[in-house]
Amino acid sequence: MNIFKINSAVLALISSAFLLAGCSGSKQDGKIRDFAHLNGKKIVVQEGTIFAETLAKDYPSYDVTTVPTFFGIYKALVSGTAEYGIDEDISASLILSGGLSIDTSFTNIPAVPMGAIFNKNNPGLKQKFDEFLSSLEQSGQLAEIRNKWVTCLTPSSIPVPKAHSTEGEPIKAVIEADYPPFNLKNGSDVSGLDAELLTLFADYVKRPVEIKIVPFHELIPAVEGGKADISISGISITEERATKVLFSKPYNNTHIVIVSLKKD
Repeated sequence: MNIFKINSAVLALISSAFLLAGCSGSKQDGKIRDFAHLNGKKIVVQEGTIFAETLAKDYPSYDVTTVPTFFGIYKALVSGTAEYGIDEDISASLILSGGLSIDTSFTNIPAVPMGAIFNKNNPGLKQKFDEFLSSLEQSGQLAEIRNKWVTCLTPSSIPVPKAHSTEGEPIKAVIEADYPPFNLKNGSDVSGLDAELLTLFADYVKRPVEIKIVPFHELIPAVEGGKADISISGISITEERATKVLFSKPYNNTHIVIVSLKKD
């Protein structure tokens, strides 16, 4: 089955699962696990994410605030401007390990895959990246890289990935750099799982790489408009997005969680 058809089905499951108000087990432990039970609540999500897209499309009457970074989700919870946020499990676990007392409710939605994106006029670069990912998978290196970043509670302590190629036409890349452990600023450099894959890919094709930091919601427009060749920034694969850019094969899966402050 085509990967984009699969993930169109995933998005459909997101909507249908959240619509099942009163479904069996959705609030057995008192935690909200679907969008139906968020009706009437103040919700916060990151701008440009599939969560924001789903809420805007299927729940236009909900009280939703969008913020530019995932950190803004937790700032809104702490300030009281939102009661619930929607995030991904890995970033939520980092916030929890940082000392913020939050509740996380795993939804029953299938894992959502992430992929790198490419301009539609450059399928050759996308093919090279898929070959690169396949080589990492076969050697076991992809799992090692992924585990190194997603299990580290202090991703800024991991050495910043550096590309080594200096000759040839640079690969123009855009990255968010505000979503640890996938991407983050470390001093003046970009670091994280996404940055490591990007620099390793640049070495794989023996080209230098130029990285520009942009907000998450500007990643797809930058690649679609030809301002960048590639972005690796924790971008979930969806059929709608695939009408604008080319997606690589997945390099990671993420799970959706609903977050809130723990009540005393």
